[in-house]
Amino acid sequence: MCSKSACVEKVLKTHPEILSYLSSIGNDATGQVSRGEISIRLTPLKDRKLKQYEIIPILREELAEIPGVLAFPSPASFIGGRRGEPLQFSLNGPNLNKVADLAHQLNRRLATESGMGRIDLDLQLDLPQVKLVIDRVRVADLDLSARDVAMAVNAVIGGYDVAKYNDEPGDGERYDIRLKAASGEFSTPEDLRRIYLRTKSGDLVRLDTVAHFEKELGPAIIARYDLQYAAEFYATPEIALGSAVKKIMAASKDLLPLGYNVKMRGRAEEFGKTVHYISFTFVMAIILVYMVLASQFNSFTQPLIIMVAQPLAIVGGIGGLWLFGHGLNIFSMVGLVLLMGLVTKNSILLVDLTNQLRREGKNISEALHEACPNRLRPVLMTAFTLILGMLPAALGYGAGADTNGPLAVAVIGGMLSSTILTLLVVPAVYSLVENSFEQITRWRRNGFKRTKVKTK
Repeated sequence: MCSKSACVEKVLKTHPEILSYLSSIGNDATGQVSRGEISIRLTPLKDRKLKQYEIIPILREELAEIPGVLAFPSPASFIGGRRGEPLQFSLNGPNLNKVADLAHQLNRRLATESGMGRIDLDLQLDLPQVKLVIDRVRVADLDLSARDVAMAVNAVIGGYDVAKYNDEPGDGERYDIRLKAASGEFSTPEDLRRIYLRTKSGDLVRLDTVAHFEKELGPAIIARYDLQYAAEFYATPEIALGSAVKKIMAASKDLLPLGYNVKMRGRAEEFGKTVHYISFTFVMAIILVYMVLASQFNSFTQPLIIMVAQPLAIVGGIGGLWLFGHGLNIFSMVGLVLLMGLVTKNSILLVDLTNQLRREGKNISEALHEACPNRLRPVLMTAFTLILGMLPAALGYGAGADTNGPLAVAVIGGMLSSTILTLLVVPAVYSLVENSFEQITRWRRNGFKRTKVKTK
């Protein structure tokens, strides 16, 4: 594994964007020496040309060319999960062998789907292992215990802390003193047979007289989720996270029998929860905006006229995300909710002045013809002030552009579409609704002509 890790490090050294890295082998929960992890620290954003999400696919292609290495570059984990891949999910069921079989079938299906990228399946039942079998009768005869044997083997292989050292003359820190065998002295199971155990009587006993080693195949770790066996998947898809989740659900729909299911984890799980919360927030924002406008304008219909701009903004926001290649994620959805309050302001300026002119004696048509040109300047000034303020984030400048970019693009797209269409759609809807109400008022005032029918 060390030679493979050196090959990976050689690739990392060719990238000037990488400031430093830290390699660790067999340091995860499984303890497999065939697995390693490299944490990378990038140079500051101002000192490099490529962003994090641009470096990851480049590393993925270069590391795929190393024979015998399966590499899965991913961003650091911020939301759930032990790893940083944006797409994490598990296949769960009551039988471990069945879970493993279904997981490999699902993995093969997803490998044929475009945009899913390379998927790492974290469940393998055929890993080579060495099992220590203790002769408990022989151990008991020597006045030893299975714990004594296990601790002796662990001390040689992994070591354990036996004391602490206080560096009072130096930095004042306390350091662990670890007992373990010299590096390279015990490298095979046969070497471990030379370990000597000391009985309570003081005699030395070789390990191979009380235990033996057996080679077998098995899993390095057995994961569980909701009290069921779980096979965990990790991937960095090239498509939007929501689209990747749909492909996973479609691929597993006709594959999984009763009692087996797929659960989203990590960022995908949080994304599903956030969609629910933001959908509720979205509806509440619309209701609250309507209530505030109804109290301000003393009308139930004029708030609806003002809020006509909101669907126009949503269309523009989604169009902007599509144009710039952003998906619908947590940050872009926050931007769409933000639009609910921002775009309403332009319509308020227009409708408020129109109502004021009508109170001065002008009819609907005259009021609209005067209000639209008068409100053009403030509407454009506020819209372009917001757009110019969001433009650096939308173009990817500065720290945090990866997260702020989708939010800024959604707001800019929504403001552009709503600003342009507000001056066209809102006056048209205002004229249609208010003229209809005036017509109904005239009918009620004048009354309907009645014809008298004489009856004999």
